[in-house]
Amino acid sequence: MKIFSLPAVKYDECLMSWLARYCSAIGQSGVLQHISSLADPDFDLANVEILDILSSLGVGEKVARDCFSARTTWLLPWAERTAYCYPCLQEDVSSGESPYWRKSWCYLHSPICVKHRLFLSVADPLRINLHKSWGVFIQECNEKYNSIPNGKISRVRRISLDRDIMLALRVQDFLTRAHKADYIRLRGCVVSGADVLAVTRLLFESFLFPRLRPPCGDGIAREQQAGFQRIAGVTSIEQARKLGLSDSHVYSRVTALILIGCVFKLFPLTRFNDVRRPLLQLPAFVDSGEAYAIGRHGMRFSSSKEHKLTIKFLNGLPKELKGCLGEFINGLKDIHPDAILG
Repeated sequence: MKIFSLPAVKYDECLMSWLARYCSAIGQSGVLQHISSLADPDFDLANVEILDILSSLGVGEKVARDCFSARTTWLLPWAERTAYCYPCLQEDVSSGESPYWRKSWCYLHSPICVKHRLFLSVADPLRINLHKSWGVFIQECNEKYNSIPNGKISRVRRISLDRDIMLALRVQDFLTRAHKADYIRLRGCVVSGADVLAVTRLLFESFLFPRLRPPCGDGIAREQQAGFQRIAGVTSIEQARKLGLSDSHVYSRVTALILIGCVFKLFPLTRFNDVRRPLLQLPAFVDSGEAYAIGRHGMRFSSSKEHKLTIKFLNGLPKELKGCLGEFINGLKDIHPDAILG
């Protein structure tokens, strides 16, 4: 969208990305420095300071919301918005334009580029500046020939990776539709998008539960991070859950998506078996991908009371959705004692 004489807003572009391109064009970065100190300079369009800055540029509140509003509330924190698709940035530069940052890269449930069907890459936040689109593009160019010997990927690895991506992408698309529509189709039934998202949020909170120090029930999607340093200083289960949903680690989010697909039965188990080894690193007790096993061993609760309230919530779902989740709910009723963290 073109705003007067300002740079055109690209499809799916973040506010900070557009402002970075504007500041580059006029050779000033003061506005960028100030707005980047706010809690969410990409999406907080209710912030008076952001609206005042946009107003000074001739951009009204309605235009700003039409151009820059997020399509979901499932946003990674500002500091964790470091996942990107390099081929997208390449295409921007190849077309003679400045690269820009996409809103979809900032969403918790979107670790895959829909256009290129590739896992997003994750930049080191200490190595990128406010012009992060250019920053990561230059970093990729510098490291292009160092990441993979001879720039090749083995055929066996590539085929397996494609299968992994396609399963996760099916779930990502399912959740994207749930965010956009009041009702969506699920295994021949029409179910509420809001109900699907409420259940999925519970699953994400458990599957992405962080690896704490001392250990406290690692989320089952976190096995890819086994070599990472554990997180200290977390004082409550609620804080830990929020932290888990804030981590931009791509493979953990992909694993969580595939497990969510198993719970909702979005694909046959035979498809899951094609990718579970070696690409998915899962604890043995959920390695089968069966919804019952995931319900019994894969969830994390702060107390028995919370577990009972969750069962009550799931039992209160419309019968069509509850029927799709039947095996998972049965597993949750037989939950393993280790899943109760409190």
